[in-house]
Amino acid sequence: MNASQSSIHKFESLKRKLYNCNASIYFNRQCIRQNLTPAYAKIKIANTSPACRHTQQRATNLRLKDEIKFLHCKKQKLNTLIYHRHLTLANTWHNLWHHMLHMIEDRLQIEIREKYKKLDKKLNHLSQQQTRTPHPYHKFHPRVINTTDLNFCELEMMPLEKGPKYNLHSKPKDWI
Repeated sequence: MNASQSSIHKFESLKRKLYNCNASIYFNRQCIRQNLTPAYAKIKIANTSPACRHTQQRATNLRLKDEIKFLHCKKQKLNTLIYHRHLTLANTWHNLWHHMLHMIEDRLQIEIREKYKKLDKKLNHLSQQQTRTPHPYHKFHPRVINTTDLNFCELEMMPLEKGPKYNLHSKPKDWI
């Protein structure tokens, strides 16, 4: 393998890294958008109070956003390296470089499509795993059982349903 062929392989590996970086950015953005937590971003906090759960969610989102920032920096560096490698290869191979670049792109697009399919499956699995269904409100027994022949209207039933310890207001609410 001569120097120009190794340079082509280096170019192809840089492009592969760039496409993988783009796929990782896509995955992290989808996790933020769908409110999912990937395994690498999980943060464990011992307490389960609402404040701790909120803090845990915020810390996870911060971790994902930091990862996206890091990936954008990595993408910028890769783009610069690819640009310089592309210029040297275009000067070396002249008219053939366009066809070679097209072949490299076709090969990489096939690989990346598979990568995106795997990431979509992973997102789907995470969403099924982390989606919580709300528990329906369970009422154990009716608060008021009307054993008389009288029918009460809704305004009359409201204080009765509040229970025996409910304090009726002696003043009207709109009275100042």
